[in-house]
Amino acid sequence: MIRQDERINRMLEYFAGCQFKKVEPIWIPALWNECGYLSALDNKDGEILVDPAGFMVKHLQYLLELSSGYVNIDQTDLDNSVIYCSLLRYTSAWDYNHTGNIQSGTFLKFMILLPMLKKMNVNILYLLPVTQYSHLNLKGDIGSPYAVYSLFDLDENLHDSLLDGMENLTIHDELATLVEACHLLDIKVVLDLIPRVSARDNVFLAEHPEWFYWIDLNVLPGFQPPKIAELEFFAECTPDKLETIYRSEETLVFLNQFRLPPNELDAALWSDLKRRALESGESILPMIEREMGITPAPAHSDWINDVQPIWTDVAFFRLYNDASPLVRSYLPEGQPPYVLFDTIKCNVYPGEEPNRELWNTLIEAASFQLNTYNIDGFRMDIGHTLPVPLQESMFKVIKDIKPTAILISEDLFNRNHREAARTGYNVMLGSGWNIMTDIRVERLEEYLRELPELQIHVFACSETADTPRITSRGGVELARLMTVFNYFLPNGIPYLTTGMEVYEEQPLNCGLGDNTGGADIPKAFFNTMTINWTNESTLLPLLEQLKQIKRQYSNLLKPTNFYLSDSQGDIMIYSYYLKDELFSVCFNLNPEKEQTLKTELIYPGAKKTNLLIESEQGGWNKPGSEETYEMRPYQALVLLMELIK
Repeated sequence: MIRQDERINRMLEYFAGCQFKKVEPIWIPALWNECGYLSALDNKDGEILVDPAGFMVKHLQYLLELSSGYVNIDQTDLDNSVIYCSLLRYTSAWDYNHTGNIQSGTFLKFMILLPMLKKMNVNILYLLPVTQYSHLNLKGDIGSPYAVYSLFDLDENLHDSLLDGMENLTIHDELATLVEACHLLDIKVVLDLIPRVSARDNVFLAEHPEWFYWIDLNVLPGFQPPKIAELEFFAECTPDKLETIYRSEETLVFLNQFRLPPNELDAALWSDLKRRALESGESILPMIEREMGITPAPAHSDWINDVQPIWTDVAFFRLYNDASPLVRSYLPEGQPPYVLFDTIKCNVYPGEEPNRELWNTLIEAASFQLNTYNIDGFRMDIGHTLPVPLQESMFKVIKDIKPTAILISEDLFNRNHREAARTGYNVMLGSGWNIMTDIRVERLEEYLRELPELQIHVFACSETADTPRITSRGGVELARLMTVFNYFLPNGIPYLTTGMEVYEEQPLNCGLGDNTGGADIPKAFFNTMTINWTNESTLLPLLEQLKQIKRQYSNLLKPTNFYLSDSQGDIMIYSYYLKDELFSVCFNLNPEKEQTLKTELIYPGAKKTNLLIESEQGGWNKPGSEETYEMRPYQALVLLMELIK
């Protein structure tokens, strides 16, 4: 591998040497040309045709120049952070050669977007899985990045062929170079670590089949968790529900589908299968299915009566060799290892025999990724279900390597903030994704009341990679309104899902808050897709405005200064008050009708009201001494009031 701190310069030297060689030009979105490349060979319909070597020289030089304005500080100021979430293969995917075929995004191509991210005030880049994924049991035409084949290898599609001539360069170097480029611009890089599930076909299967749960192959087509009629929809698996779950006939049928791992089911046949797989190079899973009639159980939600379909491409790791003492009395005699709502939640229902070898491997994977790529932390996929001792051991290793590591919990609800903070996380997903599925004054106000008391920062988001796009709920106007709403929340980190900046409507996934009615639409998690980078309208100017205002009033925008102002009909207002200034953010949540905002009702006797930002144009009216503003449907305003003492 190439030494750290030399990678960008080495890559610059390489492309400088390629400039005069005959290399096929490529088309890129004009929006990406932040470096000001002036030698485009052609331009049309929001794209430019460039010599790739010449463009990369200009871009890398620009990155180095831009870096002089930033210092890479170890400790991240979460109060003044913005997170950008990217699925790399999708974010920078494009038809670069205009052949009609979309080429995968790469580590190199994503580097082109970094100056644009800085304009959006991004200082944390959260990368969805970049690890090697399985090509068996594909969802869609490309397969889910969460169907991880190996935690120690990268998706080969993220290699860029433009770098084929660079000596001693590995794909690991390509990711490390991206991280180095991010650090030059004071952007921390957080990877998605997947310690709770793996692809059903994975690198561990041949040597450690006992690390997974197995079912009879014949039940695979209709396999799903039991529906518990006595319990409500989307119920959490709490101890008081265990007897109801395990006394259910559906649960007994479900448990009967599980089988012993192949090495225990038939040791002699298993040894023969391993030998033949090694000799032929064939994946061992199809051989197991053909000759032993079993397969790893597909994963499913840990919530009871959840409508999410099962995850046919991934399987849970078996983190304990035994079942929790709380459920043993309910199990049939001789029950093979199984996975259900409670066994998924190893944090609440641990066994007594940890799978130490597996635990050590997962910890080693985290250490490997930190040391190899010099990243700044992890978002722990389904991390809130990990055994507490495993999570503590993993976090200790992570923090020994990176004391200031950013650790993001996937926990879906703000109410779990104390537990997440106590465990060692400093950021969590939180409830925003759920609140934004039904945007009403009362609902948003309830959400806002709990934010100042949180012991951990949460994503301030109207969409995530797992939800439909906000534009699909209310168009561009709602997307702009919610961008303003999320930018100034106490203990909230503005969170931008890749594509939001150009009002992308196609989702990455719809596992949470689905508004499609289960329609079979393309999703970037599973299908080859591009972001609409040539959209003439973008969110970038508004994001730059928000960045400037937040910096200007940073001393005012503290959780201790936050309070909810009285709503005015469909206009919801939150404010920050300090000394003689009141910073108020106002939202007309009515999708169809204008609403009149009366500033006198926000703070009677305010000396002066300044309009800082409006998401859509409206209009001031000043009859007499009363200031009013006619707010358009789904319009947001940011106001600063000077107060009379």
